[in-house]
Amino acid sequence: IVIYPAYLEMGKSMAKGRRIPKELAVEEPSVFEIAECCKQLGLDALPEGKHYPREWLPKGRVRVALKKEDGTPVNPAVPDRRTLLFKLAEMVPKCAGRVNGRPKALANKPAPDAGAGSSSSSSGAGAGGSKPAPSKKGKKGKK
Repeated sequence: IVIYPAYLEMGKSMAKGRRIPKELAVEEPSVFEIAECCKQLGLDALPEGKHYPREWLPKGRVRVALKKEDGTPVNPAVPDRRTLLFKLAEMVPKCAGRVNGRPKALANKPAPDAGAGSSSSSSGAGAGGSKPAPSKKGKKGKK
C-alpha cells in the first residue's frame, strides 16, 4: 500500500486528504518518520519521491508491504491500512527528531490554531462587503 504524509497531517481536512480523526492526527509528519515507524513495526517500507496528487509540493510517499506473497499479514498486529494509519499516528510524535510531538522547526512556534480565527474573519468581511456594490452598479447600467 502507499501512505502519503497528508493521510496523517493535522492541518489537512478530510476533503484534502486526511484519513484519520483530527484528534489523532500529527503535525507535519515526514516521509522518513513514517518509514522509520513502519520499520519499527516490522514492515518493509520504501520512501519514494512521488507527490500526493492533491498537493503540488513534492513531499514524497512511503510504499509499505502489509502482506506476504501468500496473503498473510507480515505483522499480525497490523492487518490492514486503517490499523496501520492509527499505529503511525501514535508513533510519529514519539520519533527522535521531534520535540514534544512537534517537528524541531515548529517546536518554538505557537500552535497552528492560536489566533487563526480573528485574521480570517476580518479579511472575509472586507472582501464580502465590497463585492455587492459593483454588481448592482453593473446591472443598472445594462438596463
